[in-house]
Amino acid sequence: MTILYYSKINVNSNIFGVYDKELSIPDIMAKVFESLDDKQEYIKKELKNFTDRDTGEARTVESKEIYNFSELEKFRDLNEIYITGKLVRRYPIFSEKFDNKTRKSKPIVHEDNAVSINFYFDLKSEIVTFYVRQKFGYKQFNEAFEKLLDIHMLDIGFKVYLLNDPYKIQERLKMLHKVRKIKSVIIPPNVNEEELEDLFNEQTLELKESNVTRKTSVFETHKKNPKGMNIDSGMVRQTLDVSNVYISRGYGKLEIEGETIDGTLFKYDSEVDSYYNTSIHEEDKENRIKLIDAAKRGISALFSKITKNKLQNNQIDINSDDKNLN
Repeated sequence: MTILYYSKINVNSNIFGVYDKELSIPDIMAKVFESLDDKQEYIKKELKNFTDRDTGEARTVESKEIYNFSELEKFRDLNEIYITGKLVRRYPIFSEKFDNKTRKSKPIVHEDNAVSINFYFDLKSEIVTFYVRQKFGYKQFNEAFEKLLDIHMLDIGFKVYLLNDPYKIQERLKMLHKVRKIKSVIIPPNVNEEELEDLFNEQTLELKESNVTRKTSVFETHKKNPKGMNIDSGMVRQTLDVSNVYISRGYGKLEIEGETIDGTLFKYDSEVDSYYNTSIHEEDKENRIKLIDAAKRGISALFSKITKNKLQNNQIDINSDDKNLN
């Protein structure tokens, strides 16, 4: 089986224009639909250090990776709008070549090695589904997808984040006996009419008023504190609740450090430990029709979980209100 990952495409630079209804997410996605092609490239350069084996001299060369879309297919009707295709990574391999005459090996560079990943980009939910390959991980995919979107849409900035399973955060917290540190990062979410009431909350309003596109909150208690942090206190609980709403939709990150009841140290990172995924048969991942079908089912299941979680939280709030009335 092959794991499928799900990343949210967040309109970050213009998000407050969306809130003020100067722009709309569907309009932006429609422009993305028209703009994406296989011509534009994202070029990532970095310096690589190596030692010349003949002279022992330390040398530095520039390494260049090139990313581009390939084999794009676009579909749009009254109910769906999506793009499928491949994201290609081209990169050099630094190796050696043996010379039979001199009986020495010399460093050489193999240019334009390539590896590609099939993806399904649902512009209605703003979610891209993909798998990973050797030499092409999800961090590289997200970075390249984000940069290519920025290149194709020069007046709009994007952020691409792995989506997290909305249930895993609560499950992890229940495992903890003592909490030492909580770090929450949230960014303003994409907003459409259906999600407006749920996501456009007090935190988002504060971000908008401050023109802040990223907010970090950190709570810590000393490691020798015998009780640890009180996660049920108003200040901490509010941060966790807000984080859960944002993270479940791919708009933030949560890090927790503490220990379990038996004293085992515990670290949790929502970007690493709670990403949402489904599976596809290994032999089906290159079949575009089957990949599209698996991705659609995965996105549908994700939104079902979010809706169920939301209803459960609302029921808890109702029960709490009833107790207060009594």
